[in-house]
Amino acid sequence: MPRWQHELEVATAAARTAGEAAMHFFRRDPRVTIKADRSPVSEADHAADRILVDALRKAFPDDAILTEESGESAGTSGRRWIIDPVDGTRPFLRGIPDWSNLVALEADGDIVVGILNLPAHGDLYAAARGLGTTKNGERVRIAEPPPLDQSVVTLGQLSNGHRLLGADRFEKLVGMVGLARGYGDARGPALVLSGYVDACLEFDVALWDIAPFPVLFEEAGATYTDLDGVRRWPQRSGMAAHPALHPKLLEIVAG
Repeated sequence: MPRWQHELEVATAAARTAGEAAMHFFRRDPRVTIKADRSPVSEADHAADRILVDALRKAFPDDAILTEESGESAGTSGRRWIIDPVDGTRPFLRGIPDWSNLVALEADGDIVVGILNLPAHGDLYAAARGLGTTKNGERVRIAEPPPLDQSVVTLGQLSNGHRLLGADRFEKLVGMVGLARGYGDARGPALVLSGYVDACLEFDVALWDIAPFPVLFEEAGATYTDLDGVRRWPQRSGMAAHPALHPKLLEIVAG
């Protein structure tokens, strides 16, 4: 069996089950509490979290696990699973289908397995080092990009982007591409992986919000770096694009 195949299969199955559990609460007025950071958490988040943690702990008892909702448990293997059980809780609670289950495996100082599951859209993206990226089991590659002034770019949290880039660079980025949109949480990256959008930028998010993206994008043929053009992990911001488009966007973003 290829390296990371077993981990990919376990994580994929766990994400599907977690997504099904969360769907049980979607558009059904789940119970909600407010966390210390004033963000909402619902019983859907907790249900998905329990499923993911239990499945990964059972299959890989020596691995550490970090999740948004239940914190971090130590391991002895040197590997760590990073989980956002429901990424996009606010959209979830408004009935918007762009929420996801995010799962990643960190090993040897990098992300080696990544899952992006969009249950309300019926799409699951999965990748592992050397095994490619798939959408619902079929290999995907990012699309050949059009010229910069015709490209479609999706942006993460706009206030964070404006703060990180500054007004001038943010406005230049939006003005120089063909279309700039914020497609919401992991929906934007999924559109890039499917070839509908040419690039995505994420700005200053938590580790679990971005963890699956390095392997998902790189195995699909994208260049993926931080906003300064450096390929690093861990990171809190990221930019993914076709290798022909990435340097053009980087010239704007990095100043």
